[in-house]
Amino acid sequence: MSMVFNEIPSDWLEPSILIEIKANYSQTGILPYPDKALIIGHKLATGTLAPGSFVEITRPEEAIAYFGLGSIGAEQVASFRKGNKTTPLFVTAVADAAGATKAIGTQTFTGTVPVPTVLRFKIGGRAIRFTALPEDTPATMATKLAAAVNADTACVVTAAAANGVVTYTARNGGEVGNDINLRVDTKAQPLPSGLTIATTAMAGGTGNPVLQTVLDAIENTWFTKITHPWSDATNMAAFAEFLRVRYLATSKLDAHGFVAKNGTFGQLGTFGALTNNAFLTAMGLNNSPTSSWNVAASACAIAAFHLNNDPARQLRSLVLPGVEAPDEADQFTDPEKNLLLQTGISTFDHLSDGSTTISRMITTYKKTSLGVDDRAWLDIMVPATMSRIRYDWASYVSLLYPRAKLVEDDAAAALVSNYDDDGKENTSIVTPSKMKGSWAARSKLYGNRAWIQNVTATVKQSTFAISDSDKNRLEGRPIVNIVGNLMVFAQSLEFLA
Repeated sequence: MSMVFNEIPSDWLEPSILIEIKANYSQTGILPYPDKALIIGHKLATGTLAPGSFVEITRPEEAIAYFGLGSIGAEQVASFRKGNKTTPLFVTAVADAAGATKAIGTQTFTGTVPVPTVLRFKIGGRAIRFTALPEDTPATMATKLAAAVNADTACVVTAAAANGVVTYTARNGGEVGNDINLRVDTKAQPLPSGLTIATTAMAGGTGNPVLQTVLDAIENTWFTKITHPWSDATNMAAFAEFLRVRYLATSKLDAHGFVAKNGTFGQLGTFGALTNNAFLTAMGLNNSPTSSWNVAASACAIAAFHLNNDPARQLRSLVLPGVEAPDEADQFTDPEKNLLLQTGISTFDHLSDGSTTISRMITTYKKTSLGVDDRAWLDIMVPATMSRIRYDWASYVSLLYPRAKLVEDDAAAALVSNYDDDGKENTSIVTPSKMKGSWAARSKLYGNRAWIQNVTATVKQSTFAISDSDKNRLEGRPIVNIVGNLMVFAQSLEFLA
């Protein structure tokens, strides 16, 4: 069989040495996965990034100009970059919704301090402190605290003092501000006898921005990891549907979403029940000093980095940089975490130094479309692995057979189509069997990476055939068996009586 050229005419007669150069992809390894993260950030009026604009960002300080100092968006970017400095990161900004109200919380001083004392606080996870003197009245101490908060211009709240009460107001509007944690940092500095500080949690924020506007703008744009700060039912439903559609065969723009909420066991269970989606991770902590959007951004960053390295390996034990553990009394017990997993909420562990690690990162998928309980898409590694394999397999076929003719296995051309005269694989003609051979070779690579198992058996079950109604259409049913992960080690430790 004569060789096939792309650039050299078959009827060239002029004496020449004609050499075309092209890549041979038959032995290419796993193709790099082009991870690309997007933070949909909540901006202040001082932010310069106009809604609807998308920019790549490399340094956290860039986000201060784009979203405004003290904005939720600036904190999201900082949290992401703490955990991931390599994944390409893009941002877009959303302003407060029209008519949004801002969350408000208070801290009320009663009593005095016996000796000069440094009083320590955490406002949205940021450390704030001032020195209280024995002669300071509650009103004086409240004024000092408000001044210290306002001096930290990167804080997500502003403060005002009156009659011994500090009133905090979220800089960003919407119910998202209700997740800002207020606390006296008694772990760092216990309150002296004679002084009490009562905290009323942030509340009253209403009117989150509309996420759908941003989702419409990125409908055909490649992003693989997306996080935003809004956990309300409307935005969660829109996000879940957007992610579902992107994973369809006709879209093939696989993306995974990350959203968190600050809440009790019951509140997080309700949050997990909002969606049933294999491409969305919902998570939360109860009364952590760290704001929920920072938890989501940190988790997104860690998942983007480690799942790119190995999509089939669980994320358990990985630390979320900058995410502080709740107080011991607020941490979920193992039975509570098990129940949260059943409602679609990813779970975390906490170390003695106050850091937070991933226990099990899952999706919110729980049931089939018929309402049958199903764990097929439970763990985040399942969509991550399938996305990686789909991207690699589709790219490999496109590279290897870009202009191939399609013939049946028993066609005359098929008998001589596998190799050129010099022994190189001929990719100008493809048959169902030849495509299955390519799939088998690719599956071996996936098996060697420990992404899938039982390669020989699953390749045998895989089928490829030309459509009965369209001679230009090759239909396939490649099958993989994704590897498991050691998450539960059940044993019966027995002794001889």
